[in-house]
Amino acid sequence: MSQSEWKYINTVQKKIRVTRIEVQQRHVDAFDLEESVPICLIADKTVDLSKIKRAKIYQATVKVYETELTPELEQHVLESVMGDPQRFKAMQTLKASGTKPTKYELTALKH
Repeated sequence: MSQSEWKYINTVQKKIRVTRIEVQQRHVDAFDLEESVPICLIADKTVDLSKIKRAKIYQATVKVYETELTPELEQHVLESVMGDPQRFKAMQTLKASGTKPTKYELTALKH
């Protein structure tokens, strides 16, 4: 899916606890402490992932994007969640609810 298909919504501040870091894929899994939900973040190129520590709490600056659930996006997401029952269930819930898919881009972190 191209970047232009994702519509920028806003930039928010979130208090997060980092649970996993994938440096090569520029991906950070975290727990949103204010909303009590897990959150998957795509790290901007300006964020130095080597300085992020697991289990630490950070104040994160996050850009929020939305898109429509197209058949192509649905197929891509289903393929990526097949090995994870929780993520597969979340995808089914998203589809059933009619909620727009959302992605989060991590642009800055502070201790």
